[in-house]
Amino acid sequence: MNNFLRQVCFFLLFIFLFISCENDSGDDNIEKIKTGRITFVNESSYRLMVRRDSIIGSVITEMLASDFSKTVDVRVSDNNWLGTTFTIEYLVTLPSEILYDSDSTEVYASGFDINVQINRVVEENKTIQIIIPQPQNLESNSSFISIKNTSNLPGTFCHYGQSILQINSNLVPITSGKTGIFLLNNIAMGGIPLNGSYDFTNLSVISGSSSILVPNLTARNGIIYRFTFNGSTVVKDGEISIVY
Repeated sequence: MNNFLRQVCFFLLFIFLFISCENDSGDDNIEKIKTGRITFVNESSYRLMVRRDSIIGSVITEMLASDFSKTVDVRVSDNNWLGTTFTIEYLVTLPSEILYDSDSTEVYASGFDINVQINRVVEENKTIQIIIPQPQNLESNSSFISIKNTSNLPGTFCHYGQSILQINSNLVPITSGKTGIFLLNNIAMGGIPLNGSYDFTNLSVISGSSSILVPNLTARNGIIYRFTFNGSTVVKDGEISIVY
C-alpha cells in the first residue's frame, strides 16, 4: 500500500511540474507590445478622433473641442524611417432642426482635411507632442437620410429588405410622429467616395404588411436628404448641407 501511495505522489508531482513548465514557457513566448507616449494638442475648434494610418484606420483617441491636450500610449512605429501616419477626423453635430424630433442623440458628421495627415516616429518609452491644427480644407465624409413618419404606425427603413438601425439609437422602427436618422455611408457598398457619389436603389419603408419604396437617391457626402413617410408614400422634402 505504501509503495502504491508513493507512486501516486510521484505521478502527481510530475504532472504539477509539467504544467508549471508549460505555463512558464507560454509566458515567455508572449510578445509584449512596445509603446511610446504621444501628447495630442487640439488647437482646432472641433471635437475630433485621431486615427492610425488612414481615414478608416483604428481610432487611437478621441478629444472634445474643450480638450486642450491628451496623452496616450501608442504602438511604436513599424518603420523608423517612414514613421506612423496620424489622420485627424473632425466632427460636427447635425442641425437641431433635424435632431429635435428624433430618437437619435449627439449625431456627428465627420470630415477630413487631406493636408492634416501627420507623420511622426513613435519610439519605445519616448514621449512626443503632436499639434492638431484648425482644418483649412475640410471635406465631408458623412451623408445622412432623415425620414419623418407622419403615419399612425411605426415604419422600418430598409435597404434591399434589410432593416437599418437608426444612428446613435437602439431603435430600428421610426416611431409615429418621429424622425429617423440614418448614416448612408454605413449601407453603401465600400462607402461613399469623399468627392464622389453613390446611387442608392431598393430603399423602402416597411410598415405593417406594406413595403413602400423610397425614391432612388444619388447621395453625396456633406448632405442630409430629407423624406416624409405618410403611410402610403415616401416623398422627398429637400436637402440640407452640413456646415463644417
